[in-house]
Amino acid sequence: MTDEQRTGPRRAVVVGILPDQPLWVVQVAADYARSFDADLVCVAADATRYAYQELPDGTLLTAPIDPDLAASGPMFSEERLAEVGSVIAPSGVPWRMRELVGVAADALMRVADEEDALMIVVGARPGGFRGALRQVFTGSVALRLAHRQYRPVVVVPTAPEETDAALLADLG
Repeated sequence: MTDEQRTGPRRAVVVGILPDQPLWVVQVAADYARSFDADLVCVAADATRYAYQELPDGTLLTAPIDPDLAASGPMFSEERLAEVGSVIAPSGVPWRMRELVGVAADALMRVADEEDALMIVVGARPGGFRGALRQVFTGSVALRLAHRQYRPVVVVPTAPEETDAALLADLG
C-alpha cells in the first residue's frame, strides 16, 4: 500500500513496559513498529493504584489501593523516560507513553483496542524467585493476552544467555 492509498490514522504497536525492565523489549517493539510503519505506544500499568477521576485532557487522578502507602509520582522518572526515548530514537518511529492503573493485561488490551494495534509486545517474566513470585500473584500477562483478545502477542526474552543475545543482535 502506498502513502497515497493509506487512509485514516496510523496503526500502532503497543508495548508493555516496567520501570525495571530491560530496554531490549522496547527496542524490539520499536523495530516492529518501524517494520510495519506504525507508531509505538508504550504502556505501563500500576496494579497498586486505582483511578478516581479522569480530567478533560485525559489525565487520570489516582490513589494507592493501600491508604498506608505514600502517594507516589509517575511510575517512570524523567531519566528513565529519556532512556526509553534514546532506545526508540534510532528507529525513527513516533512514540508516546501511557501510564495506567490496574492489571497490566487489561490495560494493554484497552490501549490496543483504542489504538487498533497491529500487535502487543511484552517482555518475558523476569527469572528468579522475585519473577516467579510476581507471576504466582498476578499471572502471566502474555497468557492472559493470548487467551482474552485477538491481536498477535510477541513475547521478548528479557534475560537471554550471553551467546543468545549476540545471536539476536546479529539478526536485528
